[in-house]
Amino acid sequence: MNRNVLIINGSARINGNTEIIVNKIIDGSKGNGVDINLYDLKNKNISDCIGCYNCMKESQCGIQDDMAEIYDAINKSELMILASPLYWCGVTALMKAFIDRLFLYYHPQNKKLIAGKKAIIITPMNQKDVEHESEVLVEFYKRLFNCLGVNIVDMFFYGGIMEKTKVMEKPKYIEQSYSLGKRLIGIIENGA
Repeated sequence: MNRNVLIINGSARINGNTEIIVNKIIDGSKGNGVDINLYDLKNKNISDCIGCYNCMKESQCGIQDDMAEIYDAINKSELMILASPLYWCGVTALMKAFIDRLFLYYHPQNKKLIAGKKAIIITPMNQKDVEHESEVLVEFYKRLFNCLGVNIVDMFFYGGIMEKTKVMEKPKYIEQSYSLGKRLIGIIENGA
């Protein structure tokens, strides 16, 4: 039986660097005992969280949109991959709306549905000083997933790529993404 991996692509670009990286991960995963469930947020109707706290009162989100199917995919997954380019020191607006809606899992009844899962972060970025430029984002993801009981297995930052398809000029990044896809089953089973 194959293991479930959820990929959330938060890039607004069609055929952009993030999509290329995600597709290389998927290519690498083929035949390796995982089922990939990909959601391109640009193709989904996900409303902003309105702070109604229905999720904390009723353990259900009060907004009816495509997040309902993504919640189901999260619940079934063992590993989540969140892919978003770095936009102005953070994730894209698409990814931020998705992340805000994860507050549903802060309810004690729902937390058990996500706690213990593994996560990988993928971040293409124009900046070359990856360590410095990613500090805020690293802290953001660590705090988010710590609150939800999700273990971040790894974070990949692909520096120096901005223009559409520029990642194709970085064979190391392409190879690293494909290799990550090949290792997904091991990451699920062993955490490495």
